[in-house]
Amino acid sequence: MRWGWLGSWLMMVLACGGGGDDPDATTMDSGPDAVDAAPTCDEVAPLEMPSAASHDAPLGAGPGEVRAGLLSAADLPDDAESLLRWAPGDLVLANDRIALVIEAAGASDGYDPFGGKPVGMARVEGGALVEPADFNELIPMMGRYVVQPEVVGVLADGSDGAAIVRAVGPLAEVPFIGDLAAGLAPGNFEDLRIAVDYSLAPDADVVDITYTLSNPRPRGVGSRPIHLLFQYYRMDDFWADTGSDVPLGRDLEWLGFAEDEAASYAMEFGSPAFITAEISGALLMQGERFTVPACTNTAFLWYRLHIGRGTSGVREALWADRGEASRRIEGVVRDASGAPAEGVHVHAESEDGALYHSRDLTDAEGAYSVAVPEDATVRLRAYRRGEGIVGPVAGPDIDLPATGTIRVVATDGGGNAIPVRVQTRPVGDGEPSPPARFGETPIQSQRTHVEYPTSGVQELRVLPGMHRVIVSRGYEYTMFDSDVSVTADATVQLDVMLDRVVDTTGVMCADYHIHTSRSPDSPDPAEIKLRSAAADGLELPFRSDHEWIWEWDDIVQGLGLDAFMYGVTSTELTTFAWGHFGVAPLRPTPGAVNEGAFAWVNRMPADVFAEVHARPEDPVLIVNHPRGASLGGYFSAAGYDPMTGEVSNPELWSEDFEAIEVFNDDSFDETMETVQDWFSFLNRGRRVWAVASSDSHRISGSPVGYPRTCLELGSDDPAALRDGGAADDVVRDATREGRFTISGGIYLTVEARGGVGPGGEVAGAMATEAVRVVVQAAPWIDVDALEVWADGERVESIAIDPSTDVVRFDEMVTVSDANWVVFHAKGDESLDPVHPGRDHQFKSAFRRVVSFVANRF
Repeated sequence: MRWGWLGSWLMMVLACGGGGDDPDATTMDSGPDAVDAAPTCDEVAPLEMPSAASHDAPLGAGPGEVRAGLLSAADLPDDAESLLRWAPGDLVLANDRIALVIEAAGASDGYDPFGGKPVGMARVEGGALVEPADFNELIPMMGRYVVQPEVVGVLADGSDGAAIVRAVGPLAEVPFIGDLAAGLAPGNFEDLRIAVDYSLAPDADVVDITYTLSNPRPRGVGSRPIHLLFQYYRMDDFWADTGSDVPLGRDLEWLGFAEDEAASYAMEFGSPAFITAEISGALLMQGERFTVPACTNTAFLWYRLHIGRGTSGVREALWADRGEASRRIEGVVRDASGAPAEGVHVHAESEDGALYHSRDLTDAEGAYSVAVPEDATVRLRAYRRGEGIVGPVAGPDIDLPATGTIRVVATDGGGNAIPVRVQTRPVGDGEPSPPARFGETPIQSQRTHVEYPTSGVQELRVLPGMHRVIVSRGYEYTMFDSDVSVTADATVQLDVMLDRVVDTTGVMCADYHIHTSRSPDSPDPAEIKLRSAAADGLELPFRSDHEWIWEWDDIVQGLGLDAFMYGVTSTELTTFAWGHFGVAPLRPTPGAVNEGAFAWVNRMPADVFAEVHARPEDPVLIVNHPRGASLGGYFSAAGYDPMTGEVSNPELWSEDFEAIEVFNDDSFDETMETVQDWFSFLNRGRRVWAVASSDSHRISGSPVGYPRTCLELGSDDPAALRDGGAADDVVRDATREGRFTISGGIYLTVEARGGVGPGGEVAGAMATEAVRVVVQAAPWIDVDALEVWADGERVESIAIDPSTDVVRFDEMVTVSDANWVVFHAKGDESLDPVHPGRDHQFKSAFRRVVSFVANRF
């Protein structure tokens, strides 16, 4: 899913907002009198400013103590994924159990540009922050407004009861929704001020967040609390009774987010909240309406954060806060040999299975500990990939079924270890997918295992029986596909040799659009994305996280993959008003907001595009997924008409871009609308190139490198490209000049008269030109036709006989009376079993203005 949808449902939510029960109240969300009302209440007391000194050792609280103070650089925990948004100078509340970090005042990374909000949490052990949560962004709002703190400081340092951090400031529009919401919610409430208190008590597992609203108006002000959570995929969500199968369409008192071995939390709402929308990794929830009386400072409990370790720790904290007794079930999980079983989830449910309680992950000793209500009669179920669902059992100890092992050792034709994709599927009935309430990764396309060993060696645990094993290395290599019989307590070793058979000398393939968990709508760590890219033979992965510019070639080298790929840094410039855009290559700007991401709020495309092209990296600007029912599609937002070349919203239009993402996780036949858009530019003499990318957010459903853009660089050695010192420039120039083809599995080589290839021109082109077209495909990929498109019309379709030969077609193709031509090779079958459901097609385009121009896409 794409971020453009977010603007659509935010408008819907804000349009539905209303005032409180007071008939004289001004609503936060609408009403002309809201704009015109002037402050007249001189007697309203000013909000108290934080003035207490920061504790010298804010993480040193012992039992019965709590502290508040400033974080130092030495206080920050290790951040292997570089995802934490904490910084020295942020405020921390901590007792001897938990800690919450509140961002200091000033510019902030993320979608809320103002500080004063929670930016992280952790457990506290030995005076240190440990096991930090994979916490992203939480934006509490009133209508379209959020607090813009002028001051964030310590109100109480904890020496006399609770520790309190207070943020004080006016209300301001959340910039990224201001344009969208202003017409639907025109009220201006920037004269209201707010004090936000974060309060933690000694020995407590909950932080109270209270909003004190100062209303200087002679009328009440009505609104409702809105909670916008940009983290839906980063942590497993869960709720009372149904676990991770969170119900939509009902009021919730709380909603939890958990990691098994890290700080986790439940957000308890000050008033029951309704999930209004969930999309693209964001949750939007609304609470009950309230009214701030005229001429008063009125406090409201906005929300509470219950913090614990994993699901069980959070449930325990919730029960304790409500005075409900709980207990722990502790036991050991063993495999069939009696050895401890590590990495098994144990799920606790009510005896009849109607209610879900909690889960835990077994450690190296096979031990687990799950929290359940004190008087509950409980059943347990265990799950580890490849072993099915065990139970229900009464426990506490659990025995797993007997399994066998498939061991894959993959090499290339020279006997060298290579990264590969390894997949297994049971023959016959597939392994059932775990229930949604478990929060496990579902089994897709009956694939029990999908792994990406960088060394080519992988061991997989499976139940006894027949299993289909697929080992692959992308579209240039042969594939191993065989049924294997596995018996209990035995290991079947498969020595697999994959040959590189498709000739792509001098070519490296890129995917310009890959998201990692730096994007709020992707759960995948950067390492997983890179390992999968290497396994599928992609040499140039581009990291394109939403509104972040983040390096990852250092991760490539840390994984030992520098001989196989070069990681390019880019970003997806993600507007909520007029489209999304790939900008590449880029270098991070340390210390800048989001490492130097582009500001687009309240700006028009021409201005933003100019800023993009003024960057010292001289990046290429790519229009990502240009069509869409939402504001994520640039051509849709501008109202571009491919028949006329005109737009209905000219203020949103600039043609200062070099490429269009015509193929976004799809093929030529699946995306004819954007193909026709691209054709329209070519027909108008506009040299704009079509590129292909995966837009992979969740790797389980969107493989990296399908489809891909294959650049003619004169080298197919990523290490040499890197060592040359100008890798980004080389990749950028090939992209800007159109020296590439697009592959969905089939590779095309096209050469016009004079050796002209993609992106070049044939000088003095004649009415009829002969072009050499070579179609290659690995033996496991089907090819059945080569289409010729000239000036936007399909003028010929050449049948290609079924074959397992690598070269499927090598002939001269005559093109007559055309300004430009597109060659499109395709097959009827999908890329199953490597990529189930994906088509394998390849496209190459030529174009002539006065002469003949070649653009392989």
